[in-house]
Amino acid sequence: MASSSDSWMKEYNEAVKLADDINGMISERSSLPGSGPEMQRHASAIRRKITILGTRLDSLQSVLSKLPGKQPISDKEMNRRKDMLGNLRAR
Repeated sequence: MASSSDSWMKEYNEAVKLADDINGMISERSSLPGSGPEMQRHASAIRRKITILGTRLDSLQSVLSKLPGKQPISDKEMNRRKDMLGNLRAR
């Protein structure tokens, strides 16, 4: 059975992949026409993924705040994860 710590890392890695996907989509915008339905669909897809990422980051933050009670992890590990989350949020 996977611990809540392992599931946190798995979900974090999925959030990183989503953030990378969003960055790639933003980079692709320059190759699309300046306006029109294709550009609007692309922008809408980016916004949708950003919303999903924000929800995942909030969930990760919530789980992280509950982790010490459920599973003891060191202060160093807790700070590392908080930094990881903060860096991903800043991207």
